Amino acid sequence: MRSKRIPAEEQYRLIMECRQSGLTDHQWCVEHDIKPRTFYNWVKRLRQKGCVDLPASTGRAYRAPESQEIVRVDFHDTDPISYEQPLNVIPAATERNNLSVAEPMNLSVGSFHLTIPNGTDPQLLAQTLRIVKELGC
Repeated sequence: MRSKRIPAEEQYRLIMECRQSGLTDHQWCVEHDIKPRTFYNWVKRLRQKGCVDLPASTGRAYRAPESQEIVRVDFHDTDPISYEQPLNVIPAATERNNLSVAEPMNLSVGSFHLTIPNGTDPQLLAQTLRIVKELGC
C-alpha cells in the first residue's frame, strides 16, 4: 500500500529541517521514519522545479577509506643493524618535497595497529618496533 502523498511545500519544509539538523540525511530520515530514497526523490523534484535554495547535504555518516600503500616488513634476527642507531630511510637523492608529509604512517602487525605521526623521534620509533617484534603481536 502506498503512503499518503506529501505536498511540495511540506517536502520543502522537511528537507530544510533535515539539512539544518546537523544529522546526515540518512540519519535524519531514519529518525523521522522516511525512506531515504523518498527523501532524495523530493530533493530531485524540487530542484527540477527550480528550487535552488536547498542546502547541500551534510555528508555521509562514514568516511571513505583513505588510499593506502601496504608494504610487507620482515624482521630478521641476523640483521646486524643496531636499533639504537636509526637508519636514514629516505635516500639523499629523494627530494623530501615529493613525499606526503600530511599522512601519518599506519603500521599493522597481526592484531596490533599503530599510527605513527610524522616527526616521531626515530629512537622512540626504533624502541617501539623492537617491542612489537619481541611481543610477536
